[in-house]
Amino acid sequence: MLVQTADLEWVDKTLAGLSQKALWRDEDTGASITLVRFLKGSGIPSRHSHASNQFMFCLSGRYTYVPTNVTLTAGSFYWNPKGSLHGPTLAEEETVLLEFYDGPHYPTQPDWYTDPNDAR
Repeated sequence: MLVQTADLEWVDKTLAGLSQKALWRDEDTGASITLVRFLKGSGIPSRHSHASNQFMFCLSGRYTYVPTNVTLTAGSFYWNPKGSLHGPTLAEEETVLLEFYDGPHYPTQPDWYTDPNDAR
C-alpha cells in the first residue's frame, strides 16, 4: 500500500501544538506508524511511559527530553523501551518525527489528552 504523505492533512490532537498524519495502524495489536508534528514551544507536559516500544526518527526540527537533555535533530533515531519513564519534552523548533509503536501507545489515557482517540 502506497501512502503519499503530501496528500494527507495534518490532524490536530487535543494537546495544543501537536498534530499527526496516520500512515498505518494495526487495529488488533495497536501498533502504528505516524508522522507527528510539534509546533515550536509545544511538547509532552509530563513524565510518562508507554505500553509498547516507541521508536522515533527525527525528520526536521529540534525536540528535547527536558530532564535528560537528550535532543533529537534531523537524522536522529531514538527508542523509548516499553515501560520506561521519559519526558516531559519540548520542541525548540517546529519538529516532525516519524513515530513507530510496536503495540498500544499507553497503559492508560494520559491526562493531557481529552479525546481517547489521541492516545491510540
